[in-house]
Amino acid sequence: MSRWPSTCLLTALLLPLSATHAVELTGRLSLLGSAARAERGDAGYNPLDNDTLTTDQQSLRLMLEGASGNREWSLHLKTARQHASGVALGGRHSSDLFRYRELAGDWHHETDGDHTTRIGYTLDRAAYKLRFDDLTLGIGRQPVDWGSGRFWQPLNVFGAFAPTDLDTDFKPGIDAAVLEWYPSPFSSLTAVHAFSPNGSDGIKDSSALYLRSQIGERSEFALLAGHIIGDEIVGASFESDWAGLGWRVEAAHYHLEQSGETAVFWIAGVDYQFEEGTFLGIEWYDHGLGATNQATLSALPSERLVAYGLQPQLGRRMLGITLERDITPLLRGSYLLLFSPLGESDAQLGNSTLHQVNLTYSVSNESDLLLSLQYASGRGLDQQADPRSEFGHLPTSLTLRFRTYF
Repeated sequence: MSRWPSTCLLTALLLPLSATHAVELTGRLSLLGSAARAERGDAGYNPLDNDTLTTDQQSLRLMLEGASGNREWSLHLKTARQHASGVALGGRHSSDLFRYRELAGDWHHETDGDHTTRIGYTLDRAAYKLRFDDLTLGIGRQPVDWGSGRFWQPLNVFGAFAPTDLDTDFKPGIDAAVLEWYPSPFSSLTAVHAFSPNGSDGIKDSSALYLRSQIGERSEFALLAGHIIGDEIVGASFESDWAGLGWRVEAAHYHLEQSGETAVFWIAGVDYQFEEGTFLGIEWYDHGLGATNQATLSALPSERLVAYGLQPQLGRRMLGITLERDITPLLRGSYLLLFSPLGESDAQLGNSTLHQVNLTYSVSNESDLLLSLQYASGRGLDQQADPRSEFGHLPTSLTLRFRTYF
């Protein structure tokens, strides 16, 4: 069965429910454009062509939600036109490891030299839920979002947003059966079985248990155990606050099936809200599988965990700092700093930083305009196009996005 008929069949199975369910159709339209100027050592640099690297995307997400009694369902169809000049379009995503069938396709895909245009669709969510007294059973394509970290979440084993992602409204769904049990008003136990891609070579189904519970009025802890694409993972987190200072610690221990390696991925962070409204967040990242020398840094981009985004950074250690503030009632500003101290581990590597400044203007209750500037410093690519730092190869870029809901 082809991908498009599969989508039509699933839609046909869900739509009849609307006859008896309360149904709501909503949508989101997003218009995004980005421009970057690559210098020598930057990704995308071409000494024979100094044109600006550009990308633009126009996307429409249609969301159909229904509920009746103890049953509810959701269907999200995303269509998009993407165009890129001088850079590659798209790439792998963590959700690709946990989707049995794509349920996506291109209506148009054209490449002319350095220019690529793609118009296509993706069925991003298609889930049915049954709710009982203290149980919820969900089946289908649905998001699974765990962890307490602000920039990185070691317990978010089915994939997480990157600290620099601009579109975080909807986490991509994965094909899974999710059972949630609520033994008390302040605790939950979630069991997930996610399906690997049909016909995939070496990618196994994934299963995990996640326990989250509140302690007192100000603290929460979580425990996790699972087999994710064959790797054994156990983890825990604890978060609380003291004198207005929020803090968290989160860690996961990995035993990799393919290599037999073991490693710990952990973060520790603090948050503080100043009286005048400025928010400060600081987080330290340490991943045992990250690079500490030149050879490891060059090889990591091809490793499965990195290629699909389950290992979020190349280097072993990272510092993240964010400042956020409402400049006016309609304008909000934020600043993100990521610092990679790779140069402290290997003299052949270099320390690097990534700066991101975002300004978001509220056009109306359902619309906003975002301007984002990203600037990196550090050593760029070598002559073999291998990275010599975490961020040094990223060109300075400017992004503008308009988003509206209806």
